[in-house]
Amino acid sequence: MKLSEKETIKNIHLLAFGEKEGEEVAQLAEDFLALPETISINVKRDDMIVGNVMFTPFSFKDHPDKKCYLLAPLGVLPKYQRHGLGKELIETGIKYLKSIGTDAVFVLGVPTYYPQHGFVPTDKQTPYPDLLTIPEAWMMLELNAGSTSHLRGETIAVEPIMDPKFWDTSGRG
Repeated sequence: MKLSEKETIKNIHLLAFGEKEGEEVAQLAEDFLALPETISINVKRDDMIVGNVMFTPFSFKDHPDKKCYLLAPLGVLPKYQRHGLGKELIETGIKYLKSIGTDAVFVLGVPTYYPQHGFVPTDKQTPYPDLLTIPEAWMMLELNAGSTSHLRGETIAVEPIMDPKFWDTSGRG
C-alpha cells in the first residue's frame, strides 16, 4: 500500500525525531499541512520522499507589514541523514522564500547546525520569551537586508505551534 504524501511527510518527521519527540513533531507536521499558508518542501531520493521542511508565517504584532516565516520542522529519514539533504531542503526553501519577498526566516533549533546555513542568534522575541533558556537556539536569517533591524515586541506563530511546550528550551541540550 502506497502512503499519501501527507502520511509520508508525517512518517519522515516521526522517524527523524525518534522516540522522544517523533510523535509530537509528526503531529505538528500534520497540523501544519492542514494550513493553506504552510510552505512544505520535499526532497526525493530513490524515487521517494526522504526529507521535508516546512515554513509557516511568523509575525510581529506591531509590524504586520513584515513578511517572516518560521522554519519547523526539518526532518530527513535516518537512512538518508548526514548526506546534505537538510542543507538542500533549507537552501531550496530559502530560495523560494526570497522569490516571494520574505524579509526573514526564524528557527528555534540546534545552535551548531543552523549557523552553517547562514542563521545567526537573534534578540527578536519568541512568542514565549520567558521560556527561552538557550538564547543561542533562537536564530534568524535575514533575506531582505536591513528589513528586520527595527523589529521589536510580541511575536505570533501559527496556532499549532503556539503551545508553550514548543518554545521551552529548558529540557534541551
